[in-house]
Amino acid sequence: MSHLSDKGLLEVLADFPKHELTTIQRTEMLKTISDAGVRKPKRHFPLQRIAALAAVFILILIAPILYLTNKMEDKNQRTGTVIKQAQEGNYFALVDKDGTPHYADSNFGIPNKVSLLAPKEWVVWDNPRSSRITQVFLWGKDLKSYQYLNVEATHVETGISTTIGGGQLSGGLYGSDAHASVDLRIFFDKRGKWNLEFIVGNTSGKQKKIGKFTINVKDHYVLLGGNATLLISQEDLYAKSYQDAYIEVVGENLPEEIELEIINEDEPTDISKFTFRHQTDSTSEDGRKTSMYKGDFRIEKSGKYSFGVMGDSNFVRVGKPSD
Repeated sequence: MSHLSDKGLLEVLADFPKHELTTIQRTEMLKTISDAGVRKPKRHFPLQRIAALAAVFILILIAPILYLTNKMEDKNQRTGTVIKQAQEGNYFALVDKDGTPHYADSNFGIPNKVSLLAPKEWVVWDNPRSSRITQVFLWGKDLKSYQYLNVEATHVETGISTTIGGGQLSGGLYGSDAHASVDLRIFFDKRGKWNLEFIVGNTSGKQKKIGKFTINVKDHYVLLGGNATLLISQEDLYAKSYQDAYIEVVGENLPEEIELEIINEDEPTDISKFTFRHQTDSTSEDGRKTSMYKGDFRIEKSGKYSFGVMGDSNFVRVGKPSD
């Protein structure tokens, strides 16, 4: 029957005798058909393909992390973020050739490398009224080939850097190989660790880094209104007694004595007054006259206070006594 067409084959099959299947035969046939339909051929899993898919999946997961990391590193490079602070500076005396010591309590830096005449403490926003000039001392064999000095300051936590001053190099002084009178043109606007780096240069463009050390800048002084300042850092203000404290007042025709008024904000009737006496006068570079007053005062307990002089005041938080 292989030569028959599809239509002819169906006609021949139609002439075959018809037989009805029994219930058992029908059930067996349906079971056979069902088993044949659900049986699935065995699949061989391609291990190389699975490994490749896994690698792609992992790459998709870590790609955003790599992107953000690279962005952060790029940002840090652009902003000059500092991760590590420099060597800690210390006070030490400058010694003349004849052995005479100088500035043991004010010369700050790294012996036989670089130092400067520093204040007793570095404080945020402290912009010296009378003078911003300080002396920087340097040590090195080839300093005679350089003509100028720049001082760079970098805030360790944020990485923000700026040039805070510079000056012309001169010959050695007090045992140093060179020194410079540096005009510190800015004040520090952030508390914490700052790296000071000293860089010399010459007219041909050559530069050399002489040394770097860290200073600690404290929180700002206690403000007593718009024209007066208690010269104690806010972070050093605790409930205790203070002797020989100083108040700086800007203005003319000031009295010989002023009163520091301290009011407890939690107990407004708790008011203390302390007398400060005039000590010295000075004039800033911009022509402002400043008077310095000295006195003692005491704070009984920590809390919120109002500190003021001459009718002007400011809110202040007093911490618990330090151990």
